Amino acid sequence: MKIKNNILLGAILFISCINKINANVINEYWNNSNNNSTVVPKFDNEITDVESDVTVVVDIDMESDISDSDNEVIDIESDALEVVDVDMDTESDIFELSNEESNIETGIPKINTDIFDIETVIPEFDEGDIETETDMVYSDTRLPENVIPVAYRLDFYTSIENSTFDGKEEIDIEILKDTNSIIFHSENLSLSNITISNENEVLKPNSIQFTKESNFVTLNFNETLKSETNYTLHIQYSGKLNSNGIGYFIEEYNNKDGSQSRMAATQFEAADARRAFPCFDEPQLKATFQLNMTVNDGYNALSNMNVVEIKEIENSHLKQKKYIFANSVKMSTYLVAFMVSKFQSISDKYNDIDVSIYVIPDQIEDVKYSLKVAIKLLEFYENLLKIPYPLPKLDLVGVPNLVFGGMENWGLINFRSESILLNEETGTDIDKYGVVTLIAHEIAHQWFGNIVTMKWWDDLWLNEGFANIATDAVEPELGITNNWYYEKYTIIVKDANDILSSVYNYNLNPKYFNQWDTSSLYNKGESIIRMMEFWLNKMNDNHSISTTSIEENYFYKRIHEYLDLYKYNNVDGQQLYEMLESYDENGQPLYHVSEIMESFIKQKGIPIVMMERISNDHDQTITLSQEQFVSLDIELYKIYNNEQKDTMIKGNSTWVIPYSYSIYSNSTGKPEFLESHYITLEDNDDRKSKTTISLPTKDDEATNTKIFIKGNEDQKGYYLVQYDDESIQVACEWLKSDLNFMSYINRAGFISDIFNQLLEDRAENPTTILNCLDYLKNEKSTIVWIKVLEYFNTLMYIKYGNKMEMNKLFMKFLSDLTKNIFEDIGWVEKEKEDIEKKSGIEDNTIINRYILRQFLMNLGNNDEENNRAKALYYYNEIKNGTYSENFDKYILINIFETGIKYGNIDESDIDFILNELDSETSKFDKYSLMSGLKLVSDASLRIKVLEKFSKDIEADFNLNDVEYQNLKIDLLTNWASEDYYLCFTFVRDHWNDYFKEQYLNDNYSLIYLIKNIYSKSKSDDEHSQEIASWIDMIDEKGKKINLEDEIIENDHNNDNLENEENDDDPIILWLKEHY
Repeated sequence: MKIKNNILLGAILFISCINKINANVINEYWNNSNNNSTVVPKFDNEITDVESDVTVVVDIDMESDISDSDNEVIDIESDALEVVDVDMDTESDIFELSNEESNIETGIPKINTDIFDIETVIPEFDEGDIETETDMVYSDTRLPENVIPVAYRLDFYTSIENSTFDGKEEIDIEILKDTNSIIFHSENLSLSNITISNENEVLKPNSIQFTKESNFVTLNFNETLKSETNYTLHIQYSGKLNSNGIGYFIEEYNNKDGSQSRMAATQFEAADARRAFPCFDEPQLKATFQLNMTVNDGYNALSNMNVVEIKEIENSHLKQKKYIFANSVKMSTYLVAFMVSKFQSISDKYNDIDVSIYVIPDQIEDVKYSLKVAIKLLEFYENLLKIPYPLPKLDLVGVPNLVFGGMENWGLINFRSESILLNEETGTDIDKYGVVTLIAHEIAHQWFGNIVTMKWWDDLWLNEGFANIATDAVEPELGITNNWYYEKYTIIVKDANDILSSVYNYNLNPKYFNQWDTSSLYNKGESIIRMMEFWLNKMNDNHSISTTSIEENYFYKRIHEYLDLYKYNNVDGQQLYEMLESYDENGQPLYHVSEIMESFIKQKGIPIVMMERISNDHDQTITLSQEQFVSLDIELYKIYNNEQKDTMIKGNSTWVIPYSYSIYSNSTGKPEFLESHYITLEDNDDRKSKTTISLPTKDDEATNTKIFIKGNEDQKGYYLVQYDDESIQVACEWLKSDLNFMSYINRAGFISDIFNQLLEDRAENPTTILNCLDYLKNEKSTIVWIKVLEYFNTLMYIKYGNKMEMNKLFMKFLSDLTKNIFEDIGWVEKEKEDIEKKSGIEDNTIINRYILRQFLMNLGNNDEENNRAKALYYYNEIKNGTYSENFDKYILINIFETGIKYGNIDESDIDFILNELDSETSKFDKYSLMSGLKLVSDASLRIKVLEKFSKDIEADFNLNDVEYQNLKIDLLTNWASEDYYLCFTFVRDHWNDYFKEQYLNDNYSLIYLIKNIYSKSKSDDEHSQEIASWIDMIDEKGKKINLEDEIIENDHNNDNLENEENDDDPIILWLKEHY
């Protein structure tokens, strides 16, 4: 499963110093079963099904006020037991019902057993066989290990109209140890007619208990269920389709013609299969699943497996169809999936696999690209992993409003519908990037997570860390394979600021899935796996540069063996480590995989390796030591993000680090690569312990020979490097004369490391680093520049608090540095041939240029002269009607913002933008135009804009365009910081005819605007009481606006950041001296 995000945003959003990641979380599904004969009693009573956190057991022949029960255990002795979810007012987790009669009404109709193919037989019981003594309550949070499921057979009827479902199931189980009880999961389901049978007898539980926190249903039997005997559990159940997007849920969506439709789908990760059918809902309890889905006429059904038959059913004048699906392979319950809808599909084949995409009929033309992507990715993963995709079909479904970006149910992958839509004629490369990366993630899970699954959720990183295998197989021009570097940087920032938890994070209850640190699970886990891939391949290649293809290298050979050995089974991290390790003739590990992985997976934080050069006349050595890297700006970072300040964390952790370093020398007269080395830095309790490495001996005849040691080859290691001042001077001297002596990714790493030293007061001499940056005037690598601009933003917004005078100095410095790269990148995408001819840089990909262009455009908004001048030029072209470019939306935003902020605007500018907003044929989207209006500062021009908005309200013009109207509210919020009373009078004067309806519909942006107006008025005695009284009047009933709420603004000119300008600050002194 993946939380939708764009890994590009990790870089882009750092413009405002807020690093966010898509993040991505994950869901998976499975289905299989045998067709044994069954014994299921018929339905004799209606059952109450109330959505609640509590399931109780009731005897239909008893009377009792369940909702008043305060006992801990429900223990029913009855000949006809039904398990029912009711809403109980109790503080206990386990409920007990006294032996009194109960009469429970139900709103759920009786299950129509005619829809089921399973034979029904009523067992007979002797009441004397039923024990009356209360059984011992099972109190663990995990299921006992004495019973395992083997096969499920599920028969569903779903009523979209009533938002209900009914079902009947058989579960073949294996008893591993003699027992008198069976425990499984159920949540918010009404259960009835529960029996267990073997080939000789049918047994009925003498009592049933339900445990709230763990969702356990415990069936207690008088008879002993014998090990090595095959049993089948029979249960009938019913439930309501919820609207929360989890379990078995219902979604409403709008069609193009304005009509509304409904569909039902599932989302079971991590522990919500139990909301759809009773099951053993833990990932290691794999079984097969065979599903039947009965739906009303006009609907179709999908599940993990292919349809083997569709039966027409005439039932009580209601036409229905029963979809019978093939039996599945072994899989976990969280991967099971099914869907009922009126969707349409397009299909194609990859080998013998049917690949289809199902979406709302209106969207069918916009998923052709996604279908081609899915087929290419299936081929890529099969070739890479050398394990065939095991199912006969793969369906991708666009679910409206899906909670997550995607969920990797086996054979039936769910996506948020807009995530897989792309019009090939109008879609951009960035749109393609989003589609490809999301589909690639979910299809990778068909192997990592589906074929091989973690034993428990603490090892979820085994699924997620492998699911981001970047690939250029679909769109080579996008350059997806090197975009891991952006994501890694964002994770490092979080880890250094004590924001991430450890990758391994044990939690007994997967119901708290939404509290897991997905950035750590997905992105840090991925970074650690990438580090091990690089390390193991290099170690196995005897420290030489491998020319082996990716699928033939050591790492992926071992991953193939891992998937093949454990397919259809469950693993923990240690089993992966053992598969990746190699051993000497004495059985000792060669690569220390387990020690390395455990130190990185099970503790939070990131290490930094300090490299210190020691030289004499003939010998040079480097000493290496490590410590946890902890940002000095952690408290500033938390203030900036409005987080609670914690006690400063202490870096006491150490790691077993797979350390790599490359040696460069200028002994031939120019800097050249000599060799790379790979060593293990031990996790030593003695924090003063250092590792010493010897460097090549100087040639006596070459007294000017210099050596530079670059740590963390190709930046694959999850650690930082700190350089001594002499090493920085040598590297920077060479970069100015021959920047390509290091690869672009190593230059990016080196620049990142020395910038960290600058930011974190770790530099011996900060001016050495500042002087080094002059080489950037000739730097053409997009990744290097992206890193540089990220760090400059950190300097401006975090370290120096966004101070205007400091920013002016930084902008002069940046204007000097970026002149050449600005000309190379430009404002519009050039033809590929022109780019390669001009640049020749390996990392000059569409995505990299897109990100860098955004950073460069942002400089214009911060008064960088090159970008500002260009933006003003294009703004005037647009206004004069001579504009002919086809800029992306983000560039247009920059043009309009810069034009309004720095241009000499008058009423004609306002008239132009307002006319474009009204025009249906405008070339410019409303967001770009409104972004410009937000920066109008002249009071008379603001009034002119609001007069136009007033006329729109009076004429009921464009008021149905919700997005546009919300942009107006955002504009008012922006203006309220400087002219709150103007904004207040506009809202007040149009309250009844415009804003009141939005307020009643809980428009958060409007509520925030009102709070912001009040917050700004508190320092103004003239208007504060007037505004407060008005708010009390309009908010009398709703109580939606709490005037005590503080509006916290990220104002970094605030003195509380304790970041006042220091005359002794070497960075400030250097900037003042040079600019």
